[in-house]
Amino acid sequence: MQSTKKTKHTLNREDSFLRKFSTRNHQNVQNTSQSTDEGVPRAYDSSEKYDGRLVIQHDGNFMFYWLGVVTVSVLYNVWTPIAREAFKEIQEGCYPCWFSFDAIFDIIYILDIIVQFRTGYLDQGLMVYDSKKLRERYTKSKVIYVDFLSLLPLDLLQLVIGVHPMIRFPRFLKVYRTFRFLHMLESRTAYPNLIRVINLTHILFLGAHWFAAFYYMISEAEDFKGDWAYPKPVGDFADVNRKYLRSLFWSTLTLTTIGDLPPPDNNNE
Repeated sequence: MQSTKKTKHTLNREDSFLRKFSTRNHQNVQNTSQSTDEGVPRAYDSSEKYDGRLVIQHDGNFMFYWLGVVTVSVLYNVWTPIAREAFKEIQEGCYPCWFSFDAIFDIIYILDIIVQFRTGYLDQGLMVYDSKKLRERYTKSKVIYVDFLSLLPLDLLQLVIGVHPMIRFPRFLKVYRTFRFLHMLESRTAYPNLIRVINLTHILFLGAHWFAAFYYMISEAEDFKGDWAYPKPVGDFADVNRKYLRSLFWSTLTLTTIGDLPPPDNNNE
């Protein structure tokens, strides 16, 4: 009498701890025995506490591109107001244009606050989607004060004291968002060192830009007197391009500590 051979079916059961913290895609994993899973805690489902409203991944593509938009807004606010304050021709060239740009970038600042209210974060390695927790985390952080201070409506004072673009200086506080963008940009490129070099070069040019504006404003306050000051703005020296380039030349010499070079005679020099 032949003995009947019985085939043993191995029950493959995945460790619940490994399943919970694994980064593998579990959608294609099939459990051969549902009965053995009874009483075993399920893996964390990121959608369990999702309330149906938009939640932004803190390191996702949307956040990366949005931070790029915010960075452009910050660059606008650190480059243009000081130039418009020092060289009046730039501001007077197109009042409606500058007013429109100021309003657009202020709206971006406001939208960024909304974005941060809906940005998810990691808690013990798991993404948090709960709206209440997202709101509490942002409102209890220090950056919320920075965000609201950066939107102080000091522009309204221009109705009393006249046009002074530098009164928008609280917008500079938003610069902390550019650091996050640079960090994400470096992590997404194969040439992070190149990004750092470009950033350093930009900072040097920005410093020269500000020193050029200060140089011209001080010269104007001193009535353009002295060998060091900008010449009297008459003739060719009254051209705004000449004013800026000559001031930029002086600030560059000062920052590089070269000095003792003859001033340029034309814009090309």
